[in-house]
Amino acid sequence: MKFRLTLLVLTTTFFGFVLAPVGPLDLAKAIHVLVGTGLVAASAAVLNEVLERRHDSQMSRTKDRPIPAQRIDAIEATITSIIGALVGFLYLWNFSNLVAASVALFSLISYVAIYTPFKRISPWNTWIGAVSGALPPVIGYAAQDEHLVRFTPLFLFSILFFWQMPHFYAIAWIYRNDYKKAGFKMLVVVDSTGKKLTLQSLIFSFLLLSVSTLPYFTGHASATYLGGSLTLGLLFFSSALLFHLRGDLKTARILFFSSIAYLPLLFTLLAFCWKK
Repeated sequence: MKFRLTLLVLTTTFFGFVLAPVGPLDLAKAIHVLVGTGLVAASAAVLNEVLERRHDSQMSRTKDRPIPAQRIDAIEATITSIIGALVGFLYLWNFSNLVAASVALFSLISYVAIYTPFKRISPWNTWIGAVSGALPPVIGYAAQDEHLVRFTPLFLFSILFFWQMPHFYAIAWIYRNDYKKAGFKMLVVVDSTGKKLTLQSLIFSFLLLSVSTLPYFTGHASATYLGGSLTLGLLFFSSALLFHLRGDLKTARILFFSSIAYLPLLFTLLAFCWKK
């Protein structure tokens, strides 16, 4: 079920729930939303692993996963994950609303049916995967407020989308030989020099820095948030700049760990400085 990825989904879903414009935090409802979202997210991860099991078995990073390592039967995993996704969808619908459940289901479908096969077709797969990956906070928000054409869900989606690009590009550079061996059409495989990849990492980190400051200017967050978001954004941008200038394994790892630190710090800052 790709525990770390599922945990990221649940964490960002929770923050989307918290930032919705409602009264005091309903912890019981939040737990229900996380359970339903977790079932859908875990099911998506399993289905992805089923579809990529032959490719994963050729990569050192993924060959020990339960399905490519044949510790779990692919058919059993498929049946279990489909049941899990349906239960998660119905659970979310029951304890929140149809909008939140539908966004979760769309995230699963786009991740499994579009992003997963596209990894073997075009380097644009990362952009497609980032759409699915940016939806969890929207699920959390929708569980509280069904009207999604608002600043908050669009802002949260943008933050996650822009953040994912340098994050996953750093991973791709670290494991570029694995991706090439497995036959994935990642940008790092198509452009072996890495110039396009590092440039896109830099551009998206700048977009992330710019977008992250918007809540202050729209009156959704305090000046404390503005200072904190600028500090975090500049540090993250600096790591992307270093990666672009050097383009080596060390700077890719620096960018990766910077991305790991950036997101929880920014979302925590949002939670404390947000004006509902």
